[in-house]
Amino acid sequence: MYKTHTHTWYLSLVFATLFAISSLSGQVSLQNRTILDVPERAQLLTSHAGEVVGYWIEDELSLGPTITKYKNEQVLKVLSTTSNRTQQFVVVTIEHPVQFSSRTMAISVMSSEGKEIFSREIDVSWDHAFPSFSPIDGGNRIVITDPQSQEVRLLNEDGTLSEFHSLFSNDERDHEKVIAIEHHSPSHVYLAGMKSAALDQTDNVALFSWNLNDSPFEIKELPLTVLRNISLSTSGYAAISGTVASGQEYNQQHRLILLSLEDFTSFSYTILPKKMIWADETLFAADSRRLIVLKPNSDRPLAEIQFPSRLIPLGLFTAGSSVHLLYAGDSRYSEGKTNWGALES
Repeated sequence: MYKTHTHTWYLSLVFATLFAISSLSGQVSLQNRTILDVPERAQLLTSHAGEVVGYWIEDELSLGPTITKYKNEQVLKVLSTTSNRTQQFVVVTIEHPVQFSSRTMAISVMSSEGKEIFSREIDVSWDHAFPSFSPIDGGNRIVITDPQSQEVRLLNEDGTLSEFHSLFSNDERDHEKVIAIEHHSPSHVYLAGMKSAALDQTDNVALFSWNLNDSPFEIKELPLTVLRNISLSTSGYAAISGTVASGQEYNQQHRLILLSLEDFTSFSYTILPKKMIWADETLFAADSRRLIVLKPNSDRPLAEIQFPSRLIPLGLFTAGSSVHLLYAGDSRYSEGKTNWGALES
């Protein structure tokens, strides 16, 4: 039990008992009661109310009554977003590869009935990693991030693209760089980026504030070498995770930083969370060996739970007054499926 100013939070550890996270087949009932045949390895698409509205696999997308089959391209991902209180889906597809040729990536925004609202194509060089996409709920825009070049841009609701914004002055491209993004409001996000891919730089990460109508600007340099992730509280704190060089170049220590976004005071902890979540102003963070509960402005955890053996955190979520950790004991990859095994008690 953990108390905050407004709630008393209870912690629950939930076993993930032997299931295949990416493998699904059979029949499901859509929100309009239509029975839908779901192919193997399909990812279900759900409404905000939890009702199934469709599915997707590499060469097929089903939304409402519409089924789209792809021949010369594959579906990379489908993301849910909200525009004017209406749920939409961002569908990202890419052309099948041709050796040493650039490929066309398409970003399509679709209604829950499968109607295309707008679509935009971008070219991706054959030797360049795919960009990442982050829809802004309520903002009718999509942030496109390119970790290799540490550049960001916006896809607007009319299908137009903004100019690239470079987070750093250097133009070195590297596959090892990371950009992390967290939404603050429909018109404001925070970004964390890496200056270089060098493993001996100790102040290599910076935090940026981005009003989407302007350009991102740096607000704080962080004592991290490699960036992992970022998470924001509703009370003005950021949790930034990564590693920091210690002595030799390849000796990296785990690091989690809690940073005030008002006066930029911070506290550091030796953990690299695979999953973390804010509940009010309290942070719950889990790696493969433990879960810690942190309060800003405190140099020690409120609580720490050591797991009896290594496990795989799959998610942290809240339900009522409880914080739940979903995890598995192991994983196996076979025939295109990731199978999670139960943790034996």
